[in-house]
Amino acid sequence: MAIDTDKIVHAVMHGSRIREEKGIIPLFGVYLSMIPVQYYNRISFGFEKKTGSDGSAEKLLVAAGQECGYATFQGVRSSWEWAEVVEPMIEQVEDQIHCFVSIAVAFGWGDLVVQDLVPAEKLVIRANASYEAKGYLDTYGRADTGKCYMLRGVAAAFMDLVYGDDYPDGCFKYAAEETHCQAKGDPYCEFVARKATR
Repeated sequence: MAIDTDKIVHAVMHGSRIREEKGIIPLFGVYLSMIPVQYYNRISFGFEKKTGSDGSAEKLLVAAGQECGYATFQGVRSSWEWAEVVEPMIEQVEDQIHCFVSIAVAFGWGDLVVQDLVPAEKLVIRANASYEAKGYLDTYGRADTGKCYMLRGVAAAFMDLVYGDDYPDGCFKYAAEETHCQAKGDPYCEFVARKATR
């Protein structure tokens, strides 16, 4: 069975209508919240600007995105919604990554597309409209380096979950780089995840 992205997105969108009184959305085995991207970007890029240009903020923000993606999508993969809606579509282990991407799109994390996937070796994800890149451009203008820290970490997390050690010991087995970024003037943002060398 092919991955039915529309069915996955519909399941997420339908489930997201259920909210607790504090705005928390219990969905796909995790608790989500609605946070404006402007707020996220202001916190992330403000942190980066305050810490200087030594790259430490970038490393911390990417690591936070990777750990968040790792824990979030482990919860997703362990949920009853995954078992009922998604699992019947999965024929190969790699299909999980395509399903993760569909769910991330439904979560509002970007218009992500898997460009290339070499099992256990390389994952390439592209975004034609990244909220991080747009947020940086709108606030600071053109950047010299990629600015999509969350999405970069999440690309590596997807590989960690599928090809790393069993949860919770598989995080940071893969690392991603942002090879293209709209904040630098590129036509899209692209993330390439490979086995970590550290």
